[in-house]
Amino acid sequence: MLLINRFIRLIEDHAESLSLKWVQEIRTNPLTGGYAKISREELHDLVFGRFRTLGQWVGKKEGRDKDIAQAFYEIGVQQADAGIKASEMVYSFMLERDLLWEYILDEGIVTEGIDLNRAIEFSIQLNYFYEKAVYFSLVGYEERMATKPEGSDEAAFHKTFEGFKHWIVVK
Repeated sequence: MLLINRFIRLIEDHAESLSLKWVQEIRTNPLTGGYAKISREELHDLVFGRFRTLGQWVGKKEGRDKDIAQAFYEIGVQQADAGIKASEMVYSFMLERDLLWEYILDEGIVTEGIDLNRAIEFSIQLNYFYEKAVYFSLVGYEERMATKPEGSDEAAFHKTFEGFKHWIVVK
């Protein structure tokens, strides 16, 4: 578990450079063209907070799933309001996750078989987090598109969260 904490600290400590790299990728990738109309500063702030507090997001703590669900639901609403396509939003999360994973591998921390096992465990946690992020951002996105321009339906979020509680709540 110590190595996983080291991975998380490494990402949190290098949140700035990782954010800048993600912004560059997201604004130039042909599959995320809609993000080119969003300022670099806004994009930076969007991802920097996640990178800087990754340990809180990835850690499996009681009550954290609902916080993640709510945060990404709201991100989906914001992305819909910004005119970002759902496919672009999902791909941005994929690029974000892949950037973190590649960074961990490139840092040369994984040097032994036991390290590889911990790295795989971290990858599973990272994937689990991003699966929730993608799902709930899509729920928020769809809600916004269905109710535009009035606003999102708070009851819809809670209904969705409760319906998928078996999937997101870690025992």
